[in-house]
Amino acid sequence: MAVVTAAALSMVAMPTTASADDTGTTPEAYESYLVEQVELGDGDAQETLDQYQELSEGEQEQFVTLLNDPQRGQELGDFLSDVSDVESIDEENYTTELRKEAADGDVVLEATLGVEETETPPTTDEELSDPSARYYDRSAWYSVSDTIFGVKVTTVKIGINYRTTSSRVVKAYNGWASHRNYVPFAEFSNSPVKEWISSDPANNATAETIWQGKWAGFSWDARERIWADQGGFKGGYLK
Repeated sequence: MAVVTAAALSMVAMPTTASADDTGTTPEAYESYLVEQVELGDGDAQETLDQYQELSEGEQEQFVTLLNDPQRGQELGDFLSDVSDVESIDEENYTTELRKEAADGDVVLEATLGVEETETPPTTDEELSDPSARYYDRSAWYSVSDTIFGVKVTTVKIGINYRTTSSRVVKAYNGWASHRNYVPFAEFSNSPVKEWISSDPANNATAETIWQGKWAGFSWDARERIWADQGGFKGGYLK
């Protein structure tokens, strides 16, 4: 099964006999949880708290019902494969977004990617030996988020910083990964990010990490990868 976010993965792992009383939350408890995260200095939690407080009481009730639902991950998994591999990008804006919906549109999965580039002067003896060559430092990233009623619940993100000429990748500086998780009864972490340049003819700067999560004694893992070349983002997946 292709799964992409902490909420989805946690719900897939959740035992079918579990109830909201075992691992779930209530509207009031969820708001208190977000307030606590803000007080602990989590800036991203403020955005999620603001979004949550804008919901009506009825929407908040439905929000936690969806958050607690052990079948939610199964339903998400049925359609996530459509966005688990992204191999195109809006080259004019260097950004794009893919969107999928579940639960009559109340749950939204978004896959977002982007590229930044800066032309930089040659730095090594090899680079300086060819005065006609042009060099670029680039950063490409790929993230997947899911939202419930417009409230961003989880995001996982991976990126690669690398250097190119106008025709090929010459150095993979470093890969990096980050996440946000506002499912109070789930936790996850990731392995050290690996980066490399793939062999010709692909010649892509590539980064990869493995996400691990736990929920009430159950566990899951998913591989997230990104690859990019001198033209920018080439592909990414989380599955």
